Amino acid sequence: MKKPDHDTFREWLENEADAELPPERQALLDGHVTECAECQAERRDLAHLAHVLERGRLAVRPDFRQQVLEALPAAGWEARHPRTWRFPGAVAMLLILLAAAFFGAGSPGTARLPGSPIAGALLAVAGFFRATLVAGLGLVHASWKGWGMVFGELFTSWSTLGAFAILVICMNLLLISLVRRRRPAHATSGVVRRG
Repeated sequence: MKKPDHDTFREWLENEADAELPPERQALLDGHVTECAECQAERRDLAHLAHVLERGRLAVRPDFRQQVLEALPAAGWEARHPRTWRFPGAVAMLLILLAAAFFGAGSPGTARLPGSPIAGALLAVAGFFRATLVAGLGLVHASWKGWGMVFGELFTSWSTLGAFAILVICMNLLLISLVRRRRPAHATSGVVRRG
């Protein structure tokens, strides 16, 4: 077996301090440390450090974790009795069922089932919401497409781009002048008037 270099022995010293060194490496390390003054000093320093850390260790009671957890304040939802969750749970379940009924019954591929007038009214409301959602999404899409066309046309020539840049700079200067606070006349003169 090839003899390890000095840096490898230094790594083994750190592993020895953590008690993670196999016996065959420990024997090679012990042989090297007897010949190398630098490694002897490092082994002493590591042993001293381990001793200082051991001396500074605080004893922890076995029930310390449980005691800390019991001392923590309970969150608002933890302090509630399970019965207080019935109403919010029922409302959430009702909303989920209504949403499933609206979107399921309002889809074009489903057949209409004969039923009570209440079910028909609910289906009509669901159809209204579905149509509103589709119309709103179409309007948003058209708006974005329109703005894209405006900006695409605006930035086609250098003259329109320059005019737009000047407009933006002027608007920013106007905004800064409006936002900037004006000092009163007596504060800028440096004379303090006493009344």
